[in-house]
Amino acid sequence: MRTVKHVKIAGGLGFIGFHLAQKLLDEGWLVTAVDSLENRSELKLALEMELGRNAHFTFLQTKIEQVDFGDADVVVYAADNENRAALEAVLRKCQPDCLFVFLSTTDVYEYSGEWRVQPVTEYGKAMLAQEENIRVTCAETGGAAVIIRLPTVYGLHQPYHLKLGRQFVSYEDETGKTESMHDLLYIDDVTSALAAAMAIDSGQHTIHLGSGTSNPFERTGKSNGLDYQKAHELLGFFPRTSLAEGIKKYQLAHEEWQRQKKLAAMYDETKNMAAKHPNTNQ
Repeated sequence: MRTVKHVKIAGGLGFIGFHLAQKLLDEGWLVTAVDSLENRSELKLALEMELGRNAHFTFLQTKIEQVDFGDADVVVYAADNENRAALEAVLRKCQPDCLFVFLSTTDVYEYSGEWRVQPVTEYGKAMLAQEENIRVTCAETGGAAVIIRLPTVYGLHQPYHLKLGRQFVSYEDETGKTESMHDLLYIDDVTSALAAAMAIDSGQHTIHLGSGTSNPFERTGKSNGLDYQKAHELLGFFPRTSLAEGIKKYQLAHEEWQRQKKLAAMYDETKNMAAKHPNTNQ
């Protein structure tokens, strides 16, 4: 019997996918990240190298529709979650005893004195439709599913433009964004919740994560953080990182990442010079 579990992460080199892969590798999981790398950014290539240092990590550069997910204990869908055809293809390839975890958005909610499911954005509407697709498909296949509705998640390698001050976070440019401004959570709290969700082995569950604070974006005065009661009951979730702590963690992590990039660049430069002048030290 296999004791080490295997997770496949669709979109494993994305912001959340990378951090989740990193956490699960640290916990002893076998992790396969799937990413087409259609946008072969320098960052994604660097993230692949970072994860590749662990012997339990495998990377598949291909479209997720073409991957066999049948050998995974858990499949986490952290890829383009608006692609219905890709989502359907992955769902159909999961075995009945495989847990499917889908990252949705708190944009499915509207706040008018209280929270209710009523999308006010096109993204929220699309995600609500995707959630229903998952429920229907898993009811047919008998598979277990956990839908996690996420607010804005911030941290190292975040893909959107956030302005971080000492005690506040705000969007620099909201044009074309697909992140929910209902609430704000640090990446470590989110990956802890996702890892806990992966212990669920039956049924269908829809859970949102929230900070429980009245105004998570501090100075904006435009948000009312979501509660996390259900997430606490099912996942033991508690937002442990305050905004001030999260900003400090982000800044330190960013500085360390930049330092590592400089060291890697210096190493490459030295290696290239040695290749051009092989007899220098002889």
